[in-house]
Formats: sequence, structure tokens, C-alpha cells
Amino acid sequence: MTFHGPFRVATGTARPGVNAPVERSDLLPASSLKGLMRHSAEQLLPGLPRLVEQVFGGPRTPTAWAWSSARFSEEPIVRTRVRVSLDEKTGAALRDHLLYGEEVWARTAEFDITRHAQLAEPSLSEDDHLTVLACAASGVHSIGSGRRRGLGWVQCTATEPAVDTALVDRLRVLAENWGKQHVS
Repeated sequence: MTFHGPFRVATGTARPGVNAPVERSDLLPASSLKGLMRHSAEQLLPGLPRLVEQVFGGPRTPTAWAWSSARFSEEPIVRTRVRVSLDEKTGAALRDHLLYGEEVWARTAEFDITRHAQLAEPSLSEDDHLTVLACAASGVHSIGSGRRRGLGWVQCTATEPAVDTALVDRLRVLAENWGKQHVS
């Protein structure tokens, strides 16, 4: 993953002096990475929720895959950004609308996805799963909060398998065949 600016995956719980802090021991958690990739897969495979569920898991189907948290190539820098809300009519700052949020500056990070269980659907091979996972990873272009305010812009590149024309074609064929075999 290459970062094109700062990002924030906030903890959801304020702490003294910071409204939107990050978890310094886990700046980009595995659960966030999995969620981003699942959303990307849903966008790449519209109308095929059962196919996405076979790879990423669901209420009745556990996933066969485990995500690691991000590992950064260099020590990331955590800074505080201040944001203020403006009154639409006057353009003045609104009273009590000052937000202190931490943001993370990093260059690159890596994460792993490893198989830890049997594949749930016998008609999907491990290569089919890897195709969906690699294409979904490559479809991730933003992470965390504040994406409309310039935070979290990224490029995610799968290494094994690498996403090329042949792999994208394989995803198209897989989606077409799945759509014919399974009514969602």
C-alpha cells in the first residue's frame, strides 16, 4: 500500500485533548483492511453478494482467510489536525465545533492475507479466491475517515497474484459463471 497523504483510522473514543485519536499500537488494523477489501469486492462484483460472502465470510459462512494489520516500511508520524465547522449563512466558525483529530503520515505499508481454514464453497478453488482477493485489494483507493477532506488516499497493489489483464479477465469469467450458476 502506498499512501498519497495522511490517513486516520480513529478509535471512536475521544481522549483528553483529542476528539478523534488513532490507536498508536495498531494504526491500520486487520479488520479495517478486510472491510475495505470487502467493500471493493462488492463494487467489483455487483449483484453477486453470495460470491463475495464465499470469499470474505458472512453470518452463516466463516471466511477461510485471515488478514494481518499493516506493517509500515518506516516509522509512521502521528500529528494532530484541527478542523472547525463553519456556519453556512455567515461563513463564521460555529461555537463548540472545533475538532482535534490525529492523522498518520506514512509512505508505504504491507499486510498479509493467509488461508487458515477449509474453503466453504467446493465450486470455488483457491485460485478463484485469490483472484477475488487480489482484484479487491487493487480496488482500494481510500482508507479511514476524512476521505472527502484529503485524508486516506492510497494505492493498494497485490503481489501474489499480481493484478494484470489476465487476472482481471479471470475475475470477469468467474463472475459471469457464478452469476449463471447461483441466483442471488
